[in-house]
Amino acid sequence: AFFLNAGIYGISFLIYRFGVVDPRSERPAGDAAPAHFSLQRYRDLLSTSHVWLLAPTWIAINAALGLWTTQSIFVLVRKPEPRFADQMLMAGFDRMAISGGLALGLLIFFAGLIYWGNRFKSLRRTSIIFYGVGGGAVLVFAALVVNHSAGQSPAVPIVFGAAAVGGLFVLAGATPAALGLLADISERYPHDRGAIMGLYSVFLAIGQISGSLIGGAAAELRGIDGLLIATLVLLAVALIPLYRLRRYEHEVGLDAQELEQGASSSA
Repeated sequence: AFFLNAGIYGISFLIYRFGVVDPRSERPAGDAAPAHFSLQRYRDLLSTSHVWLLAPTWIAINAALGLWTTQSIFVLVRKPEPRFADQMLMAGFDRMAISGGLALGLLIFFAGLIYWGNRFKSLRRTSIIFYGVGGGAVLVFAALVVNHSAGQSPAVPIVFGAAAVGGLFVLAGATPAALGLLADISERYPHDRGAIMGLYSVFLAIGQISGSLIGGAAAELRGIDGLLIATLVLLAVALIPLYRLRRYEHEVGLDAQELEQGASSSA
């Protein structure tokens, strides 16, 4: 697995080294960002309200995703325990079955990324994030029903399994929408795009680590049910700051040139 991962990194390196044009060569000379590293730049950015608009939603969504990417495999391969006897998904699945299920889930997620990524022109980014959170809620509810469908009609897991697939497809839209908002935020600070991306990389890591810790405690307490309930809570947290973000979305979407034109008009 490590050698395979190294090969993927090598291919990525070749793509970015030889297949991508350096955007700095396309910038006017006066638009170049400062070459030196300065903590003051980060302090200034952290004191700017627009930089923080997306942060709570960004952290919560990545926590919800990180909860599953780090904990789900351990829970699914776990040997059946009497205290989780009522949970059908705690049956200790074979590793090949888990790999196949994860591969199918990733395909559905990537299909959702492509579909919702092409809806930016017709839908607001905050609307797509809202739909994504709603899809995540449907996914959690459907998975809870499937998890407790032992002894019921075979139609129950099939119907709610299909609903979970649909919820995952819609949930995938939250990722490109959040990335689009992040790109919009960085456009307001043309000299500090790299610093903003660095800050949000830190926020992403905070979300992933938080999700992993929350997921570990939830899985130990209630197994798959614990992971699903924790996911629902994190999605609700992501939804809380979305209203404020929506109010200022039109300002975030202004690029640097429009901001300069507005400043000139005011002057």
